[in-house]
Amino acid sequence: MEINRLSTLTKRISGPGARAWDVGDVASRRILNGEDIIHLGIGDPDLDTPDEIQSALFDAIKSGKTHYAPLSGEMKLRETIAEHACGLYGGTIDAKNVIVCNGAQGALFQTFLCLTEVGDEVIVLEPYYATYPAVVTAGGAKIVTVALDRAEDYRLDIEKIKNAATARTKAIIINSPNNPAGTVFNAASVTELAYFCKQNDIWLITDEVYWSLCFDGNHISPYMAVDCRSHIIVINSLSKSHAMTGWRLGWAIGPDHFIKSMTDLMQAAQFGINQFVQNAAITALKDQATADNFNMLFKSRRDALVAGLRKSNHLSFSSPRGGMFILLDISATGLGSEEFAERLLEDEKVAVVPGFGFGKSVKNTVRIGFLCDEERLKDAAKRIIKFTDKLISV
Repeated sequence: MEINRLSTLTKRISGPGARAWDVGDVASRRILNGEDIIHLGIGDPDLDTPDEIQSALFDAIKSGKTHYAPLSGEMKLRETIAEHACGLYGGTIDAKNVIVCNGAQGALFQTFLCLTEVGDEVIVLEPYYATYPAVVTAGGAKIVTVALDRAEDYRLDIEKIKNAATARTKAIIINSPNNPAGTVFNAASVTELAYFCKQNDIWLITDEVYWSLCFDGNHISPYMAVDCRSHIIVINSLSKSHAMTGWRLGWAIGPDHFIKSMTDLMQAAQFGINQFVQNAAITALKDQATADNFNMLFKSRRDALVAGLRKSNHLSFSSPRGGMFILLDISATGLGSEEFAERLLEDEKVAVVPGFGFGKSVKNTVRIGFLCDEERLKDAAKRIIKFTDKLISV
């Protein structure tokens, strides 16, 4: 029987990034079946949303916050996001420049549909988050990758970006702290990039979902360059700062005409975000203590995992300065990242994410999350080293 044809969009969203989570999915199923597996794959740590935020959701439901919300978000939440953003970035930020979305992922997807089309180019830095190729190319734009150098801790290389830009460059996306490498870009390079984008009429999308997890200094955003804000869009959420991954609430901040287009797209795609979740988000945004506590917790976890992995004579990595992950170079084993991850799960019951989904320049890596308690992370490091030594000694 003939199969009905699908759109070319389905090809653009089904690249390597779509398979990056396969090993983690297998691990999750095996955990459900009772196996004791250390799951350091998907960025969903072993933390629960704080009680006060949960209570705010229950209270909102009981008070009738179960109806359609305004397409761009409840005004009280937009005001609270704007206030929170002022604290992060300085300057003046108005609620009208905020739109509430279905997680940061939803915000990214909608943003690129509003900004780009066939014939446009978007510069994406490697290593990149696995969904970036799909969100960038969904509307027909071409992805142009710029590989950053691990020997330089994946620093933001402005000259490489300038050399990659053409008359067709419509946007550049950055992610700091970075997923998967944990890089945190410095203020000078981020500011220089903001001015470069403004001067060349290029959109700069800054994905800041790990804003609260900078371990060695303050979070830096190009949005701090106030006179460049006409060309900057901030993507953010509460998923990592307040253990709200499953709540699926994020936002974008940008200029008026961008927010208007995003609101029109919201009408077509989702028709708003749950009222009761938005109410709970207001409580979360006012809770800086949780973000600070999580920062200290993840810094300790990072230190434990880094110390454990440094005992290997064969594995190397750039120590993360933020986020939740280490990008581990496994080249010495001779295995590709997918086979390494599959065999590590089978032999040592540790789940990691193969690096092929984060860009060609890091295909011989795996991403390891510091997502559980320190003792379990130390155990995971021992298992990874044991597995690696066994491969190399053969």
